[in-house]
Amino acid sequence: MSHGLLCGFFLLLLALASGYTVPTAKIEVFYPKGFEVSIPHEEGVTLFAFHGKLNEEMEGLEAGTWARDIVKMKNGRWTFRDRQAELKPGDVLYYWTYVIYNGLGYREDDGAYVVNAYNGSTPISTTPATRVTTPAYVVPDIDIRFGNCETPKTLANGAPVRCANQQIFVDDFNGGRLDASKWTLEHRFAGAPDYEFNIYVKNAPQTLSLQNGHVTVQPFATKRFFKQKLEEKLDLGGECTGEKHSADCVRDPRRRRDKLPPLVSAQFSTKQSFAFKYGRVEVRAKMPRAKYLVPQLWLQPKDNVYGKEDYQSGQVRIGYARQVPGGQLDLYTGVLLNAKEPLRSSKLCHKLGTGDSNDDWSDSFHNYTVEWTPRHLKWFVDGREICSKSSDTGAFSGTVVSDQRLPNVDELEKGTGIAPFDQDFYLTIGLGVAGFNEFFYDREKPWLEQDTIAMTQFWNTIKSRQDQWLDDAELKIDYIKVYSV
Repeated sequence: MSHGLLCGFFLLLLALASGYTVPTAKIEVFYPKGFEVSIPHEEGVTLFAFHGKLNEEMEGLEAGTWARDIVKMKNGRWTFRDRQAELKPGDVLYYWTYVIYNGLGYREDDGAYVVNAYNGSTPISTTPATRVTTPAYVVPDIDIRFGNCETPKTLANGAPVRCANQQIFVDDFNGGRLDASKWTLEHRFAGAPDYEFNIYVKNAPQTLSLQNGHVTVQPFATKRFFKQKLEEKLDLGGECTGEKHSADCVRDPRRRRDKLPPLVSAQFSTKQSFAFKYGRVEVRAKMPRAKYLVPQLWLQPKDNVYGKEDYQSGQVRIGYARQVPGGQLDLYTGVLLNAKEPLRSSKLCHKLGTGDSNDDWSDSFHNYTVEWTPRHLKWFVDGREICSKSSDTGAFSGTVVSDQRLPNVDELEKGTGIAPFDQDFYLTIGLGVAGFNEFFYDREKPWLEQDTIAMTQFWNTIKSRQDQWLDDAELKIDYIKVYSV
């Protein structure tokens, strides 16, 4: 062995013995050009090197497309910059870094960063650098089924995509657990505006499970889950995803007329990872059959530009089924612009259930699709259009029902004709139980609207047959896909 190799081997042994770890690189991508890779300075660091390739994995310690030694720290960081490279959403930057610390060399190997947002001066949401084995949210090459590339209207995480008809998000739930890089699970009491009669809990196999390529969401008895009485105080603790020290996180039935919500359920969303403006969403799902459930296949606003309360910034309902008197399931699609009736249901479409197998939404999977453009929203079931709401027939801001107008009409008129649906929205999936507003017109429901003991009234009717009711209360989803338009 040569003297140089012996020295290098000795230095490597010293480095390993020192216990120093190269900090994970922070990567920032800018629109329309440029990116930066940096680590924080600390005493003893005298050099930082970056080696990287775009959309092609590194072969060992090859130099790569980018290979640069940075010998001067600035503003507390060691930073590599390329001002000309054009990185697009879905691109993957593979890299390794090298640091000289106290005279010894150290590496961070096998780095990978997925571009799913831009940083910089433009008002675009960002995601910090993430090391991945299999990249999430990779925008694939153009699908040849769609022919030539068309200029897209879609923005994904605030950034333009390459072409129309590209898949920009997918989850087929083939893993053993929910993908944490895509989904955030709620852990809180249900609250405004509908105050569902359930608690959303996370990491609970009783309410959420993945098996055979499906994700299943179903309610479960609160008493059995928390192993306490409904009359006792419940604090969800530090894991609560609601407002701390509020009714989102703590409920004490001794200080209110009603008991704890009688059921727990699950709700998860992409609010921390993926939002988009305009696109086509496809959800293959099988609806629950039990009464008084609300399957949540929603698009929700990332920022409440047109108002925070009562769905003033809009909610898109991709599709949900509800059991009606007679036992059949009716199907609903559409948008919400307000929480209260009669405005609440003014932009919903209602398809009567027939009891036939093709319309019995709980017996088999169906494809629920919403197409969202700057001019319209259209809903399809198994490829057949069943609902359309368009700015061509009047702006949403002009909604009037029984001489009632939307309370935020002045704000909506500052947007486009399709406002509030001219902003970024994210996916929400879950299952809600009963609550206020949602069943306003149901005269047979076993609770009084807005009653202070409504949950108790509901549960007194259900609990004697809760096992049978729970058996019919599964929402199953095969996949969720989002395409650009």
